[in-house]
Amino acid sequence: MAASDIVTAVLEAAVNISNLYALCMPVNVPNLTGSVPILSAGASVTQDLEELEVSDIEGATFSVVAFDLKKDRVKLAVSDEAGFRSRAGDPLQIQIQDAAQQLAYVLDQKVINALETSPQTGATAGAWSTVANNPLADLATAAAAIKPYKADFVIMPSAVWAKYVGNDMFKSMAVGGEPMLANAVGRIPGLGMDIFIDTSGEQTAKTALVGASRFCAAYGKGPVVVNTERNNDLGAAVYTLDVFRQVKAPLFVNASSLNKAAYVVTAVIA
Repeated sequence: MAASDIVTAVLEAAVNISNLYALCMPVNVPNLTGSVPILSAGASVTQDLEELEVSDIEGATFSVVAFDLKKDRVKLAVSDEAGFRSRAGDPLQIQIQDAAQQLAYVLDQKVINALETSPQTGATAGAWSTVANNPLADLATAAAAIKPYKADFVIMPSAVWAKYVGNDMFKSMAVGGEPMLANAVGRIPGLGMDIFIDTSGEQTAKTALVGASRFCAAYGKGPVVVNTERNNDLGAAVYTLDVFRQVKAPLFVNASSLNKAAYVVTAVIA
């Protein structure tokens, strides 16, 4: 199988499988290291200007998002015996799908770790595991905290998700609408947040993470290198795939140096 075909197959499958890839702003980092200067206060907007009136850049200080990409390595091997004996499918294709699954799993861990770097935080008014407590009030507080960015997602560990769907508020709502972001499992009624489940086990337990996609974290995309070799001792074709990537957050920070576009709700379940 051609090296370019292996790269394409693995990466496309990994992106489709990843639960959280859609939440990050992609940034090309072809040289592995690089810095992206970002206006600390975000874009400067001046309203209701008169004719020929000049506007200034407000808060004209820049923060730097520095990338230093490391590689995630995938190794695939197809023995001569597997090639001869296979009748159910191509053994390399099966490994490609498995490699994509593992790469997606690792990427989701990277996203969670980045988003939990200096987020805004606040406790619930009452644990959602008490079915009479309303999760919408806590999520609305989180959404208000990240303005002017629009909160459009919430990430929950599996245990939190289980309590959310068992809450009286959830049971009283007919539908929340169709998710807008890839691989979301549902939508928060009235708040327009897509729901993601952290299956990587990396998210802090008993929390829910609210954010604005594309503003909360950046995904640095580097080169992908694939090497093929014939290992005669093993009697196999060996493929090594190196994927250079990094997830960085925060991009924009408030006066307390906390992520303006991410908010962690704590004490979500008892």
